[in-house]
Amino acid sequence: MQNRQRRYLGMTCGQIIVLVCLGLVALGGIGFVIKLMGNEMAGSTVPAQPSLVEPATLAPVPTETPLPSSTPVIPTLTFTATTYESLIPDGWIQNKYNKVEVWTPADFSKKTSKTFLLYWEDKNASANNITVSIGLNKDTPTVADLDDYIQAGLKQFTPETTFLEKKPFSIGTYEAKRVKLQVIISNITAGEAIYFIKDGGTIWTIEALSTYDEFHDWLLTFDKIARTFRINP
Repeated sequence: MQNRQRRYLGMTCGQIIVLVCLGLVALGGIGFVIKLMGNEMAGSTVPAQPSLVEPATLAPVPTETPLPSSTPVIPTLTFTATTYESLIPDGWIQNKYNKVEVWTPADFSKKTSKTFLLYWEDKNASANNITVSIGLNKDTPTVADLDDYIQAGLKQFTPETTFLEKKPFSIGTYEAKRVKLQVIISNITAGEAIYFIKDGGTIWTIEALSTYDEFHDWLLTFDKIARTFRINP
């Protein structure tokens, strides 16, 4: 009896199996080729260059500031003693009354006065008919306090006298005050500085006068004259 094999799509089972095997082999070859091409493409790709990162700028290390010493540094103070001779400008003239000593500029000449124990006038004539003058006097009041003595004197001033200032003044080791006044003399305004100097129960006064418009210029000279006052032993 003749053996007939079944056919599918005109092919026997053996033919179909062979065809399937060939297809699998073909698919495997195609996959191999694709993989090979992929490897070649991957090999030909230029790798991305790594981005350059700027190195971080390092902050400078702070300098350590030393803490101040807990022990304060006390400066050495040097005191220069003021001598009496250093108070007398060159060219000044010495004037004495008993033990009292006062120096005046060479332009001042000694005059006789019924009001003062010692009296000097500036040799240069004043254009305002008020001569620059200096007078020395003394008093032995019953009032012990210097401020009380000055206050009592201020109460005796006439309306032509205007009180301006009273302040402590340095004259040697004596207690002293300086009073500034404005005075009207023969319708002319003058400036007057009175130096009160206390020596025990005695109060000495130095009165200096000039025109008021020149008074503040003369005040420096008046101060220098007053500071030369001293009582010799």
